[in-house]
Amino acid sequence: MSERISFTAQAATKTLSRADEAITVVGSGRSTTDEAVQAMSRVSESAKGIDSVIEGLDKIAFQTRVLAMNAAVEAGRAGEAGRGFAVVADLVSALAMRAEEEAGRARDQLTATRGEVDLAVGAVERVDQSLSQIVGTVNEVHTLLGTISADNNAQSQAIREVSTAIGTMDHSTQQNAAMVEQTSAAARQLTDQAAELDRMARAFRVSGKGPIRPKSFSPMSPKGR
Repeated sequence: MSERISFTAQAATKTLSRADEAITVVGSGRSTTDEAVQAMSRVSESAKGIDSVIEGLDKIAFQTRVLAMNAAVEAGRAGEAGRGFAVVADLVSALAMRAEEEAGRARDQLTATRGEVDLAVGAVERVDQSLSQIVGTVNEVHTLLGTISADNNAQSQAIREVSTAIGTMDHSTQQNAAMVEQTSAAARQLTDQAAELDRMARAFRVSGKGPIRPKSFSPMSPKGR
């Protein structure tokens, strides 16, 4: 049980380390998303500048077309002498109209690009929010794992202390068992000795109430001879 809890504590510690690494990786990801948002913001500002340039080109093309129309009118008034100038004026007017069309296409493309940039910025911001939530969740998991690791370490220490106490109790129990066995052997020995004393005591025969006196020994008696 102590080994299992110790293993669980080690696993929790490793998980804490992995959680720290995850927090670092997510933090790096958030830094990258911040850089992406800033870059897209710069692209959006640049698009605004390009839109101003397109608007200026559109105005120039419009004014050029107006001038070409005026030149065509003046060439018409000049008659035969202004016919070549009228042709040039028509070509300039056509180029001005084409410039206006290209400026309009560029504006539409720029508008679409700005829309895509805005969508990308929104997506990156949502990713950043998700990463922020992940960081918060990982931090909560980190805190819980830290608590689990501390509890497991405390339980492991308590179980080691209990194991030591049980070992001491077992040693004491073995000593008590040895003492009981010695006491039992001594008791059996005393019982045997008491039985022997009882047997020896029963070998004596006592008559009368007075103390037992030994018979006098005479060397002249027949038994003494």
